[in-house]
Amino acid sequence: MSGSGTRSGRGLLRGRGVVALACLVLAGCAGDGRTGTAQVATGPATDWLNTTYTLTCDGVVPEGMRAHVVDGAARVTADVGRSPHYDYYDVHVRATATGDVDGDGASDAVVLLECSPQPSNGILQEVEVLSSTGDLLGALPSPRTLQGDALLPPEYDPAGLAVQDGEIVASMKAYGPGDFHASGPSVPFTVRWRFDGEGFVPISP
Repeated sequence: MSGSGTRSGRGLLRGRGVVALACLVLAGCAGDGRTGTAQVATGPATDWLNTTYTLTCDGVVPEGMRAHVVDGAARVTADVGRSPHYDYYDVHVRATATGDVDGDGASDAVVLLECSPQPSNGILQEVEVLSSTGDLLGALPSPRTLQGDALLPPEYDPAGLAVQDGEIVASMKAYGPGDFHASGPSVPFTVRWRFDGEGFVPISP
């Protein structure tokens, strides 16, 4: 009797194991998109201060250059054969913000990069948006698109970068009539961007 009970118990356990396995398989199938339930792939979080970016230095290098930042900084040797003739580019990660930008339920990253071609005294800003998988969703339009009649384009405030309700919110400062390059811009304003599936479009306040 005891042996029979043991065999019966083992059979029950095996049966339960098969049922559990079947449930796991069915649960996996239910989330593969055929039932309309999105499954978000997750992986190790990217350290945005220690990774590789491809940037254009706000259009100075139209074909793009790769910058491997370590502790938020990189120096990229310039192609001396192209114009304008620079020796290298200093690249810094100035701010990051996270939140769901593309609407897939996973957290994306918004990274403010500063690029300084050398020799020069100029600092150019570029904001890249990267998906939860690390793929580039795109870059925000250049600050030059917000320049208007000002002498120089506005600048991002690193402390004012955020993702709110799927929108990228950025605090910036524009150059006013009495501002100049050495003093920097002084007129604060906020710009909001939303991803439309192809690029980033401004949101009216």
